[in-house]
Amino acid sequence: MVTTVFKAFKKNNEKKILKCLPTKKDIEHLVPLIKEARPQETIPATDSVLANFKVELIKNFRQLIKKGNSFGVEWENIVLTGVRYNVNPYRNVLVERGDITLECTSGAIEFLLIIKKSINIRGNWRIMNQMKFRLL
Repeated sequence: MVTTVFKAFKKNNEKKILKCLPTKKDIEHLVPLIKEARPQETIPATDSVLANFKVELIKNFRQLIKKGNSFGVEWENIVLTGVRYNVNPYRNVLVERGDITLECTSGAIEFLLIIKKSINIRGNWRIMNQMKFRLL
């Protein structure tokens, strides 16, 4: 996922970032785990979840590109200098979840792209929440 996210930003490619979303099979795998841990929680239909994720990820991606542009980031010239992972457990749901941080530079500008609450579903890391841009 790190390579895909990095290349999506470097090439300003929305289609590439969408590859990091969970698939229908991923969501179908995750739903019973959530229902078991939180039986009172209402979970929308899989297709609805996927459509919402797609719209929100594209909107978030565009916002981050715009924010980076406002600080002078030249996306086509960004360099990945490091990656960090911080555990961010999903309370009572038996999946691996964490925040993945891409440490990047663009010329003299240093910044972070933080992928919040990513989940490892069936052996693949997936974007499940907003990403953040942080200038260093």
